[in-house]
Amino acid sequence: ETYTFRQEARFADKVHSQVQAGLFFDELIYHGVTTAAVYTTSHPDATTAFFEEAETRSMRMIGGKVLMDRSAPEDLIDTAQRAYDESKQLIEAWHDKGRLSYAITPRFAITSSNDQMSAIESLVAEHPECYVQTHLAENLFEISETLRLFADAKDYTDVYEQYGLLGPKSLFGHCIHLSDRERDALSATGSVAVFCPSSNAFLGSGLFDYEGLHADNVRLAIGSDMGAGTS
Repeated sequence: ETYTFRQEARFADKVHSQVQAGLFFDELIYHGVTTAAVYTTSHPDATTAFFEEAETRSMRMIGGKVLMDRSAPEDLIDTAQRAYDESKQLIEAWHDKGRLSYAITPRFAITSSNDQMSAIESLVAEHPECYVQTHLAENLFEISETLRLFADAKDYTDVYEQYGLLGPKSLFGHCIHLSDRERDALSATGSVAVFCPSSNAFLGSGLFDYEGLHADNVRLAIGSDMGAGTS
């Protein structure tokens, strides 16, 4: 409410999005990053600006419009139908264009209603070639709130499982507080746990069990979650 959403709201402006996309890719290259999976914002124009800049630089990038229809300011939320329609248009425009790939991107379970999760399930079923990216088990409040909103779920991971979002092209940010059942579900489906050490340490979210997840044959990747990081 104080930082992140306020900054994201500025991306409703197309020119702002284009300027920031240029700065963002300059920073990636400066730090030696040539490929990344990126959450844009909930604005289609901002997502387009991201892909246009990546295409101009011939970079291998994965990205997608953030989908959320609740638990966020009015100027940032969409609807289940808009989430579906706008994602569909962006997939058709950008997935597999040059070195680009699209990621269907629900922000995390607490910002998507059951109706929106159903729309996301349809998107994933219709576009198995696309990636999926979202957050999972970053902190204890997030987990309890998710289970309050999805009372029929066995655990946090089961919310995504029920809507068909687990799989070898699914990237789950954080994955700090997972039960044994959740680890097994990620392992069995080939889903990827994405460790974000800078963010997790800065926010005090918890410690990632690298050795345990590796031993459980969960696929692992590393990320920054730069929006929640130290700068």
